[in-house]
Amino acid sequence: MLRLSLSLIALIWMALPAQADIYRAATYRLTPLEAALEYNFTAQVPNVAVSTADPIWPEGCTTLSDGWQAMGSRIQYSYTLRCTAPFSADAVIKTPWAVDGITFITSVDGDLQQSALPGTRTGADVPIGGEAEITRSFEDIVTYYVWQGIIHIWMGWDHLAFVLCLCLIASGRQLIWLVTAFTLGHSISLALAFFDVIAVPIPPMEAVIAFSIALMAREALLGKQAGRRATLVVSLFGLLHGLGFASALRNLGVQEGEQVAGLIFFNIGVEVGQLVFVGAMTLLLLALTRINFAAPAQRLAGYGAGTIGAFWTVERVAGFPWT
Repeated sequence: MLRLSLSLIALIWMALPAQADIYRAATYRLTPLEAALEYNFTAQVPNVAVSTADPIWPEGCTTLSDGWQAMGSRIQYSYTLRCTAPFSADAVIKTPWAVDGITFITSVDGDLQQSALPGTRTGADVPIGGEAEITRSFEDIVTYYVWQGIIHIWMGWDHLAFVLCLCLIASGRQLIWLVTAFTLGHSISLALAFFDVIAVPIPPMEAVIAFSIALMAREALLGKQAGRRATLVVSLFGLLHGLGFASALRNLGVQEGEQVAGLIFFNIGVEVGQLVFVGAMTLLLLALTRINFAAPAQRLAGYGAGTIGAFWTVERVAGFPWT
C-alpha cells in the first residue's frame, strides 16, 4: 500500500506545471488619451488573480468604458477614465487584484516611466501622481521577503526535486556539506543576477535546471556518495538555481529602496524553506528505515525525480521561443 501511495505521489508531482515562476506577477499601464484629462488604464494579471471588483480611481475620476479579454493564462482588464483635474501629487489607483508583484508603466508626464511595486493578496495602491510613494516598515519588509522566499522554495517543485536528490545521495555531515555548497552557489548567482551583473536568458536556464535534477537523480540511483566531485558539481548547479531565484525575486516588484533588504531576506527565506524540507526528508527516511522500507523508497524517489527532471527538460526545451 505504501509503495502504491508513493507511486501515486510521483505521478501527481510529474503532472504539475514545470514553470519555475510561481509568483503572481502583473503589469499595469496608464497612458493619456488625445482628449484632455482622459486616460486608459490596463491591468494584465494571472488567471488566478481575477476579481469582480473594479479599481478605485482618484477623486474626480470616473469610468467611461471598461472590458476584459483572455490572453492564455492571463486576463487583461482595460478601463477608460475621465478626470476633472490633473492628478494630485499623492494620487493613487486602488487595484483589487491579488498579486505578488507589479510592473507599472506610465506616460502621464510625457516620458515613458517604468517602476516595480509590491503587491498583496488584497490588492495594491498604485501611485500615479509622481510624488506618491509606497513605504513599508523594516518589520514589514523582513516578514514579506522572508515569507516569499519560503513560499518560493516550497512551491518551486524543480528546486525541491534537486534538494531531494541531495538527501538521497548523502546524509549527516556529508549532506550538510552538499546543502552548504548548493546554498553558496545560488546565493552568489542570485545576487549577481538580481543586480544585473550577469544576465542569462530565462528559458535555457530553466531547461538546464531541470536537466540538473535528472543528473543528480542518476547519481543517487548509482549509489554514489558525496565527495569533492559531488560538492563541486552541486555548487555549479547551485549557481544555475540562483538565476532562477533572481527571476522570481524580480517578479515581486522590489522597490529601489528595498533592493538590498529584499535580496538578503528573500535569500534567508529560501534557506529556511530549504532547511525545513531537508529536515522533513531526513525524518521521513529515518521512519522508513524502522520499517525496512528506506532502500525501496529511496530508489522510487530517485527514479521519480529523474523522470520528472527529464520530462521538464524536454518540456522546457520544446517551449523555447525559436521552436
